Amino acid sequence: MVRTVVTAVKAPRIAVPLAALAGAAAVAAIGGDGGAVAGIAAGSIVLWVLTPVSPAFTGILAIGALAAALSPSAALVGFQSSATWLIGFGLLMGIATRRSGLADEAGRVLTRVAVPPAERFDARAIYLRLLVTLSLGSHALALLIPSSLVRVLLLAPILTEIGSRFDSRRARVGVYLGPLFATFYGSSGILTADLPNIIISGLGESVAGHSIAWTEWLVHMYPVMGLTRVCVVVAVVYAMFRPEPNTGVDPSVAEETGSSRPRSAENSAGSPDRAPGRMLAFLLVGVGIWLTDFLHGLDPVVGAIAVVAFAFFPGVGVARFEEVGEEFDVSILFFIAAVLAIGDGLAATGLAERAATTLLGTVPADAPLAVALALVFVTTVALAFAMEGLAVASVLTPVVITYAESVGVPLTPVLMIEALGLSNYFFPYQSAVLIAILAEGDVETGELIRTTAACTLATVAVLLPIHLGWMTVLY
Repeated sequence: MVRTVVTAVKAPRIAVPLAALAGAAAVAAIGGDGGAVAGIAAGSIVLWVLTPVSPAFTGILAIGALAAALSPSAALVGFQSSATWLIGFGLLMGIATRRSGLADEAGRVLTRVAVPPAERFDARAIYLRLLVTLSLGSHALALLIPSSLVRVLLLAPILTEIGSRFDSRRARVGVYLGPLFATFYGSSGILTADLPNIIISGLGESVAGHSIAWTEWLVHMYPVMGLTRVCVVVAVVYAMFRPEPNTGVDPSVAEETGSSRPRSAENSAGSPDRAPGRMLAFLLVGVGIWLTDFLHGLDPVVGAIAVVAFAFFPGVGVARFEEVGEEFDVSILFFIAAVLAIGDGLAATGLAERAATTLLGTVPADAPLAVALALVFVTTVALAFAMEGLAVASVLTPVVITYAESVGVPLTPVLMIEALGLSNYFFPYQSAVLIAILAEGDVETGELIRTTAACTLATVAVLLPIHLGWMTVLY
């Protein structure tokens, strides 16, 4: 990491962080704690978007600045978040899944199921079938596991293994991103498929006494922002990352696994006693905890801790802690902790609430429903540029409820459109899910940003008008 930082700050790239710091100081001139946090947020966002230095290094700078501007406890609040540690334990789950051989075995089985023998030698046909099948399967998983972050952490090592069978890097990135984006973007259509949905609907019930049924959410959201959105995401990923026309297939490997190249030595390496069945049993323990959260109310991180405890248990597990040093990138924890701390600071100082209230107050009270919903959507997306998604949901939802009551629009579609806005991002720092996807190391930051932006723009330009029309018909 030191080498990365030293290389990154050499001229002329030193001008970028200096400009970011200057901009941060200018914003901080607003005065007070709010101005200081706004300045830190502005400078950090510039550095995270342009990446002249490592995102983790920017996170360390942000944490230090927050400690000086507010307090050490406020700066370190991100490390108290379960989302930070869910990503950390999720990375350990991925390492154990690969070392046990489960990722490899799952890749073989899924490839055989998805690719008919007649198409084993056509790389593009293999890729398209895998992309569609895995994306639909990943989306269906949203019915079972109520957290996009958990689903991403479960799927990532398996998709990495399947993608490694292609010679084309574009195909490997597509097989990795397509299903993960399908389970992430398609979660808007199902109430229990993502934590922001659950938080927003819960706040609607606790603050305004307004409950939304699971089937009601499905009828309103799933036709456009569920399955249709998944299809759009798959089309975007295929257009961006389909294999090159001259990509070849190794017949000896294709006959056995439907792949286009043998597994690398790195993927084949692992613990001496590879035990995919045992690792699958450990994962099922975690899934059982996640599926029964309505009974015990435990945070999703508890399920991840249980899986890691079994997977690394001496004599029983499938991996050893002393062997994961090079694979486990602890720096990602500083990235997500800084993102969450900045969001908490913006909420605590009242800046986020004032910004939301100002934006929502720009539309006349007699505006049509579609206009009011569009404004809530824009406000949500705008706030997500400064705060992580869960923080936006916590801060914005009470403001949105007050807005809906004051202008007399139905609360159900307003809460739903806010949840939709929290699945439209452009940069990794905006969502813990995107940070987790990046943390696995199988996709570059630029590739993730381009794909995220393309899916978001397709949603806004194509699906949002249709969805607003659907909402208008229902109301």
